[in-house]
Amino acid sequence: MEALIGSYQHSKSENLDEYFGKMGVPWIARKMITSSSPSLEISQNGDEWTLLFKTPMKNNNMKFKFGEEFEETTPFGAKMKGKASFEDGKMILRAQNLDNNSVMYREFSATDEGLQIVMRSENHNVVAIRRFKKVSK
Repeated sequence: MEALIGSYQHSKSENLDEYFGKMGVPWIARKMITSSSPSLEISQNGDEWTLLFKTPMKNNNMKFKFGEEFEETTPFGAKMKGKASFEDGKMILRAQNLDNNSVMYREFSATDEGLQIVMRSENHNVVAIRRFKKVSK
């Protein structure tokens, strides 16, 4: 898990617009998300983990402990309830949208260049990937 700690800069996305479209994200919000190049900071303080996504338009800060339910608000305003786990070397965040009950999974895994986030949903079969380069530990 410690391999994920550090600062990252977005380098590439795949299927992001299609994925968020299937998730019901409005067109304008989708275009803002897909055109952004966020930075990401992953840190740990005791049992608490923090993921801080930064963009020029909005920052998204998530704090959680593995195995405990947490709440988050996505950059497009959806209220989510989630739970984090660590499986097969990946940090997995499972979150349910409180408005429409859709369920999404985000899998964070270390790569040679930095970090990869694979996004999936129980409600459709579109998979999106965001890749980040590690800029510091």
